[in-house]
Amino acid sequence: MNDRKPTATMRLRHNLLSAWRGVDNGPLIDLPTLKVGDLATQIMAKYGMANRVKLEDILAAWEEIVGTFLFKMTRPDAFERGVLTVRLIQPSAHHALMQEKVKILKRLQGKLPDAKIKDIRFRHG
Repeated sequence: MNDRKPTATMRLRHNLLSAWRGVDNGPLIDLPTLKVGDLATQIMAKYGMANRVKLEDILAAWEEIVGTFLFKMTRPDAFERGVLTVRLIQPSAHHALMQEKVKILKRLQGKLPDAKIKDIRFRHG
């Protein structure tokens, strides 16, 4: 938070609103000015958007981790409570990914340690 004082524009706006409302020019509120950057993490956590950012990070790393062939048949779909859900379009991709699940999980955890991925689940559809 900043402890900035009101700017000339803020004072002008306050004076105009006071005149419009027909009230005496009361005290100008000296509330601290907040920056969006200061509030962004709080807002994202409050509305559950923090996990969405992690999913986008996972999407960015997914092709490198599973390879181009499996990347074309899969997409990370959801990430909740440390569990990554991956959608598959081919049963053969499900079998291949189940065989490599432990390796993929370790690669994801190594590449994205802040995401705290605990498990991967594969779903058709």
